[in-house]
Amino acid sequence: MEGDWCEAVPLAELRPTQAAVGMRAVEAKRRKIVRLTESARKFRRYLERRPVPAVLGPREEYYIIDHHHLSLALWQSEIEEVFVRVVGDLSDLPKRTFLQAMSTFGWLHAYDGRGRSICPSRLPSRIDLMQADRFRDLAWSVREAGGFRKTPTPFSEFAWANFFRMHIPEILLEHDFAAAHEQAMRLANSANARHLPGNIYRSGRVQPVRRCGEFAQALAV
Repeated sequence: MEGDWCEAVPLAELRPTQAAVGMRAVEAKRRKIVRLTESARKFRRYLERRPVPAVLGPREEYYIIDHHHLSLALWQSEIEEVFVRVVGDLSDLPKRTFLQAMSTFGWLHAYDGRGRSICPSRLPSRIDLMQADRFRDLAWSVREAGGFRKTPTPFSEFAWANFFRMHIPEILLEHDFAAAHEQAMRLANSANARHLPGNIYRSGRVQPVRRCGEFAQALAV
């Protein structure tokens, strides 16, 4: 499998390899993009330093394997193109075989906005068709507050999202994000989270709950 080249590609031509994103995380990136677009030079440099990794699939379509939140934030900001780094070319494979190969490589996450498994063929065809996953937002906010480290493990924040999904009622997350965030921070510092990628669990270590709460309140939009 050959690849690894960069080119400018219309956002409308990007195909997601996950069905859901955290919309709070997308909004945070969109606000940053709005600030950056005040300077065309700075904004171009920002995009050049963050090429979206993609695999070339059947019909030579670009299947992005990371930067889904950034891509959607750019779409919502009415940016037409993004730099794409092609890391592999599987365009000679039939669609079904291609999706199987992507799954084997760990390059797709076929789960909906509620964490339920879906057929890979049901992944959205455009980035603006991705669903909202509240628990993916919760995982993002916990990482931003220092609850765990960012890692290169594919879809690692979805692992944290599903962990929180098992322990925190969605109704709490819907109506009191700050309280859910504080509970998630405690869970991230528990022995139950030791198996998750990027965990920083230490026996006896206590998260500063007031700081976590303030962070979550700032994220409440």
